[in-house]
Amino acid sequence: MRQLLKAKHDSIYTPTVLMLILIVGVSFLGLGFVMPLRALYGREIGASSAEIGLMTGSFLLAGFLASPAVGWLADRFGYKNILWLGLLSHALLMLAYIPVQNPLLLIGLRALEGIASISVLPPTRALMNTLAPRTRQGEALGLLSAAQTTGILIGPAVGAVLASQTGYTLSFIIASIPLALAAIATIIYLPSQGKREKVSSAESGLLRFSGLFTRPLVLVYTLQIVLMITNGVVMSIWSLYMLDHGATLPLIGLSYTTFALPIIFIAPISGRFSDRYGRYWPFLIGLSLTGVIFYIYSLPSITAWAIVLISIPEGAVTAIARSALDGLLADVMPQEMKGKAQANFTAAGLIGNLLGATVSGLLYGFSPGLPFFIEAVICVSAFLVLLLPAFARQFYVARQKFPDDNILITESDHAQPERV
Repeated sequence: MRQLLKAKHDSIYTPTVLMLILIVGVSFLGLGFVMPLRALYGREIGASSAEIGLMTGSFLLAGFLASPAVGWLADRFGYKNILWLGLLSHALLMLAYIPVQNPLLLIGLRALEGIASISVLPPTRALMNTLAPRTRQGEALGLLSAAQTTGILIGPAVGAVLASQTGYTLSFIIASIPLALAAIATIIYLPSQGKREKVSSAESGLLRFSGLFTRPLVLVYTLQIVLMITNGVVMSIWSLYMLDHGATLPLIGLSYTTFALPIIFIAPISGRFSDRYGRYWPFLIGLSLTGVIFYIYSLPSITAWAIVLISIPEGAVTAIARSALDGLLADVMPQEMKGKAQANFTAAGLIGNLLGATVSGLLYGFSPGLPFFIEAVICVSAFLVLLLPAFARQFYVARQKFPDDNILITESDHAQPERV
């Protein structure tokens, strides 16, 4: 009987978790509709390359600056409440694109999107950390990644085709609908957090701050910056890079799809593998192969169709690296400050995005392949650094301190704080 109860307790496929996964997938479907269109829309209304770069930069900078406040609000008022507010705000901002014809207004609009975006993913991930058993954190976050990229699988391809046939307005309208529906589903179906227990003064102030910047957490944040530089490159120049290699709008959308498809299947499997066997080697493999793929992107002779095909292994190795890093974060973050830790993790990703977007926008003017070559060098350099025993040890120490019997919320007490 005890084994039966434990098997049920260790399951992550509860109705609440499945609803959370569905909400993430639906919301990123809406975001995916306009993912390849923002830069092209900016170019259509007269934005310069520098202004298009500032659009991405304002999104990332605003999200980074807002992340500490969002993390505090999520831990204080509940992940659910911050999540539905972020989703609803994003839905309204999609509609705000329609009347905007000034590039400067687009920069401001993207900054507001950055704040809305930081209000979605960190609370979602913190809620998943709360709902899933400690022994399956990597798999649980891999499922979220799969749901997120399912939206990317469908949204950009459909949005690009729709924009090529009817213009941008209808794409922005359609993008707002899944986001609004996800906000409504969050309010109705996801559990609210119970009231947090009061903490002693000794746990506040400097001790609480230092708990969010331990050596393992600083390593996690740094590796997140490295990984997300690649995302910043894609955010800033991917559509232009594909267009300059002879791709049509539908082919640009297809490149997002071929990248996303392997993540849907590989991310949960990779997360489960890292739960059982450790995070170190999966992360190293994903990081090194990412460097190889970005080097191939830098080659001047590459064709648009070759880029689309190479996006498939890129998605696979991205899933492996990110699932391992997500699992490492779950291993080492303070359980009473999940919202703040996830917000810091997302903020670190925004730093990487901002670096990648800004530098790639500048380098692209010299050579379309140069940003990808620089990213390949960064990935290979990080791989070599992680081979040093001092850094490798952080992965193994995290696993040794990871308690197998640290049980989380059951289906019957979802609304209560995590027991640690």
